[in-house]
Amino acid sequence: MKIRGDVVRLYRNVHSWVGIMAGLFLFIAFYAGGMTMFELPLGNWASRTATLPAPVPADRLSELVQKAETADPSMIANHTVVLHPDETSPSSLMWVVSSDRDHGPARTVYAGLAADGTLVTQTRTPSQVGYFLNILHQRIGLPLNREYGRLIMGIVALLYAVALVSGTIVLLPSLVRNLFAVRLTENLRRMWLDFHTLLGVCSLPFHIVMAATAAGFAFHQPIMALEKTLFLPAVSAHPPQKNHSHQGDRPQALLEPLAIVDAFRKQVPGLEPDALAYSSRGGKLSLHVTVQDAAQISRRPDGGYGEVNPYTGRLISTDFLPNHQKPAFQALTLIYALHFGTYGGWLIRWGYAVLGFGGAFLFYSGNQLWILSRRRRDRSAGLTEDSFGTRCLSALTTGCMIGCISGVSAVLAAAPFLPEGGHYQAAEALFYAVFFICLTLAACWGGTKSLRPLLTVAGVLTLLIPLTDMTRSLTSGEVTSLAASVDGVALVYGVVLIVLALRKSPHRGTEIRIPVTS
Repeated sequence: MKIRGDVVRLYRNVHSWVGIMAGLFLFIAFYAGGMTMFELPLGNWASRTATLPAPVPADRLSELVQKAETADPSMIANHTVVLHPDETSPSSLMWVVSSDRDHGPARTVYAGLAADGTLVTQTRTPSQVGYFLNILHQRIGLPLNREYGRLIMGIVALLYAVALVSGTIVLLPSLVRNLFAVRLTENLRRMWLDFHTLLGVCSLPFHIVMAATAAGFAFHQPIMALEKTLFLPAVSAHPPQKNHSHQGDRPQALLEPLAIVDAFRKQVPGLEPDALAYSSRGGKLSLHVTVQDAAQISRRPDGGYGEVNPYTGRLISTDFLPNHQKPAFQALTLIYALHFGTYGGWLIRWGYAVLGFGGAFLFYSGNQLWILSRRRRDRSAGLTEDSFGTRCLSALTTGCMIGCISGVSAVLAAAPFLPEGGHYQAAEALFYAVFFICLTLAACWGGTKSLRPLLTVAGVLTLLIPLTDMTRSLTSGEVTSLAASVDGVALVYGVVLIVLALRKSPHRGTEIRIPVTS
């Protein structure tokens, strides 16, 4: 394909400058975003020091709920019955006693039955380490509140889309010739360009989806207003059902959990209930029956749900129930699922994680290309040292990107010894302390000189993850497959970082490639 040279140069300049402005933020978003694919397992790994009440058999769920209500009548307004307890939801019954929407998992009571039938409870806050990584991803590394963080994230997402379009146009004339030509034997700039091109083109559909959906989430308020305008009439077409479900045919007592499950199975064949989530809205008790099915597309990472009358067991709404939605809501669910990877099970989640870390490397390589190009231009102009702009971007690239890696590793390494696996405020404070220390050192020493020391720090902090976790395991006498997986990945990644920091670079004054895998 032929494109005029002046057009290619224009789009190359647009791609470079837009990429530079957004690259640092996007590195953090993609690095932390890759880890959000494992938010729930990481949270469970961090908080597994607590011994929670053992799950009860399904035929004793009603007994458990009745005894919990007797002990704490307020729990009935906001409780969850877990039908299939696992590492993420380890108790059969839990309810929230206090919550903070901006700071992750709420303080929760976990309930079970002892051998003699007495109620056993434990109150704690689940680890917020995984939630913090999710918020770090959403706010692209900026310590701002939800409103302003999302606004800036939306602006960066739009710049990200511009960079994708302009980069594709620049590449079109030489796409076939250069796509798979990774030249490792030529100069460093050519090597970075080949890697950047190959990674960008191969993951282009993923990046288009991420840019479009991230902008949509950032500007969700006007989008939700449009959604209500377009789809609310279809939802409100059956108002008698919802009103009737809470008034006309409502018995005095809630149906037992197993009766709810049986009624749900009859109305929605093929979907197995996973939990019964009760909540109070406007003084009326509502019930969401959640389902987990890897073969279905869900709008939320924790699965889909159907709204059920808790007194009759009748299905009220299927707006968020996988494979039972109206076409309009199914289209919206697809958009959410494409961003969060809530389809296809763990294979898709691992794929999204790899693409996320690959995206982080894409932005790092883009910054390296700009730095090397500016250095070559500086030398052509007769300068013996880097210009001010080159030094600034080099320091920001090293400080921000290695600071992000170091900060995340520090949070995970400290989690086993933080109270309840790490509250949000503790994780946030530790991350930004490490991040700004790395950024300060890079600014003082320069991006090139600080690279090896900071890379060594990142490697050491990553190696501390399995060390601190094994210390906890030895203390508690509990070793799980999840812990072994996290420790094994961290050990390999830490060793790779240390090796890269210690090896000699064949190119003087150039940067070292940083792997961005979890």
